Amino acid sequence: MDKKAGGVGFFLFKEQWPEMFSLFLLVVGFVVALFSKSAAVTYIMITVCGLVSGRMLFFRKYRMKMLFFMVTIGFLIGFVLGSFYGATRYIIVFYIIGNYAGYFLHKEAYL
Repeated sequence: MDKKAGGVGFFLFKEQWPEMFSLFLLVVGFVVALFSKSAAVTYIMITVCGLVSGRMLFFRKYRMKMLFFMVTIGFLIGFVLGSFYGATRYIIVFYIIGNYAGYFLHKEAYL
């Protein structure tokens, strides 16, 4: 049976929630990056976001890994697009460093 004919519509939230959440975080990353007024603040903010992402990766290391990466990349793209102060490669490097540090700190039970 056709989904539109069944009254369901073209958007199934149960199947497409990662795409919508990724789009939402892309916008959030863009807005957060717009509020940073210097390169140092941008780098600190993306490092903290990387730390949080590493923590989430540690707790979700066996579940929905691909969805997590899709949502994370959506946030990172939004942040890079919205940051006017700071080089893109440094933003990505600080994010990866923060992500690894957050994962390592939880793995070794420092946090």
